[in-house]
Amino acid sequence: MDYSLGLRRSKSTFIILLLLFVLASSAYVHRVPGLMGDEASEGENVYQLLQSDTITLSGERSYIGPLPDYLRVPFVGVFGYSALALRAPILVFSVLTFLLSWSVFRRLWSDEAALVVMAVVFFSPAYLTYQRLGWAITLFPFFAALLLWVGMSQWRHRALATGLVAGLGLHTHILFLPTLVAIAAVGVIVALLQSGSMRARLRRLVAWWPSLVGFWAAFATQFVILLQFTDDQGDPGAVAALFSERLADLPDLLPLLVSGSSYVARYTGAEFSPTAIWVISAVVVFLALLGLSLTKRRKSAWLWAIGLLIHTGTLLYMIDRFTLRYFVVFVLTVWVLAGLGLAGLSTRLPSPWRSYVPVVVAIVLLGWSSVAVLMPFLNTGGSVADFSLGNRTNSAAALVDTRPLISCLRGQGAVTSEGVHILNRLQYVARSDSELQVFPDTEVSNVDFLVHYRQPESPEVAMESELCPELVHFIVERRE
Repeated sequence: MDYSLGLRRSKSTFIILLLLFVLASSAYVHRVPGLMGDEASEGENVYQLLQSDTITLSGERSYIGPLPDYLRVPFVGVFGYSALALRAPILVFSVLTFLLSWSVFRRLWSDEAALVVMAVVFFSPAYLTYQRLGWAITLFPFFAALLLWVGMSQWRHRALATGLVAGLGLHTHILFLPTLVAIAAVGVIVALLQSGSMRARLRRLVAWWPSLVGFWAAFATQFVILLQFTDDQGDPGAVAALFSERLADLPDLLPLLVSGSSYVARYTGAEFSPTAIWVISAVVVFLALLGLSLTKRRKSAWLWAIGLLIHTGTLLYMIDRFTLRYFVVFVLTVWVLAGLGLAGLSTRLPSPWRSYVPVVVAIVLLGWSSVAVLMPFLNTGGSVADFSLGNRTNSAAALVDTRPLISCLRGQGAVTSEGVHILNRLQYVARSDSELQVFPDTEVSNVDFLVHYRQPESPEVAMESELCPELVHFIVERRE
C-alpha cells in the first residue's frame, strides 16, 4: 500500500514538473532573448539548403553538421525566418531531454532522488537561459541523455544504436566530443568493475564492437568534411599547447558558472554581487559533495563525478577560449550532483513533506529566474554591458531584443552593418520580410543606413543623422 501510494505520488510530481518545465521553456521563447547573431548565422543555412539543388552535407561551419538545418526546415516553413523557427525544434528536443533524463536518473538512483535532481537541473539558470537558444550546441544535453538511455537499455542491438547516437551527436557539433569521451570512459570503467574474471570483463567490452560500426555510419561524412575544410578550425596544436593556461584560469571562472551569474548577465548585463556568487557556489558545491556521500547508490554518484572530471579535462584541451556555451554540460553535471545532495537531505523530512520537495525546488528556481532574468529583460530588452568570464569579458549585446530595430528599418531603405552579428540577424530576418533591404557589409557605398550598437564608448551621432533615435541598444545612422 505504501509502495503504491509512493508510486502515485512520484507520477503526480513528475507530471507537475513536466508541465512547469514546458511552461518555463516556452514562455516568451519567440522574443526572450532577442535573436542572436550565431542563431541567425546557422538559420541562414536553411535558406541556402532550400536554394540548393543537391543534398547539403556541410553545416554552418566545418565542425557543425547539417542535421540541425534539416530539422529546422519545417519550422521555418511554418514560422518564417524568425527566432521562433529556430527555437521551436529546440523546445521539442528539450522536452525529449526531460523525458529521457527522468528514465536515466531513476535507473541510476531512485524515483524519489530522480525527481529532486530533475527539479534542480531543468530549472537551473544555466538550463532555462541557454537551452532555449536555437543553435546546434544546444542539442548536447539531448544527445547525452539519449546516449545514456540507449546504453543502459536491454535492446538486442543496443551497441549498434549507442554508436549511432554517439556519431550523430559528434556529427552535430565537434564539441560534443568531451561529453562523448566522458560517457565512453565511464562505460569502460563500469564494464571493468563488473563481477567475473578479467577475461570475462574484457569479453563483455569487446562485445560492444558494433558501436564502432554505428558511430562511423553516423559520423563518417562529417569526419571527411573536417579533414577537407580546415580554415575555420584554428590551429589544434596551438590550442592544446595553452591547456595549462586555461586550467590555471579555471578557478576564476567556476564560481561565475556554477552560481549562474554569467548566464544571467548574458541576458541582463548585470552580474551577481561577489558575495552572492560565492554563497550560491558554496551551496551548490556543498550539496554536490553531500550527493557523493548521502546517496544510497554512491557508486553511480562517484562514476558521475569521474565523468565530470574527464569531460572537463577534454573540454579544456579542445577549446581556445572560455565562453558560456562550452560549459553548459559541465554546469548541468555539477547541478546533478547538487540535486543528489538535496535529495539526500530531503530524506530526513517526514514522508508526506518529502514528496513536495521537487515541486517546491522547481517553483523557487523558476521564480528566481523570472525575477533575475525574464522580468528585467522584458523591461529593458537586454543590455550591451560587458560581464566577466574569468580571464576575459563578454558582451550581453549578443542577446538584446532586435524587434524594435527591425520595426525601425522596415520600408526605410537599404541597410548594412559592419558588426557581423548585427548583419547576420538582419540578413536572416530579411529572408521572409520583403520590407527589409539588407546589403552585405562590402556594399556600404550602396546603402542608406548603417547599424551599430549604442554603447557608452560609441562616437556621438547627431540626432538628425539618426533614424529612430529612441532605440535603446542600436544606432541606425544615415549615410551622407
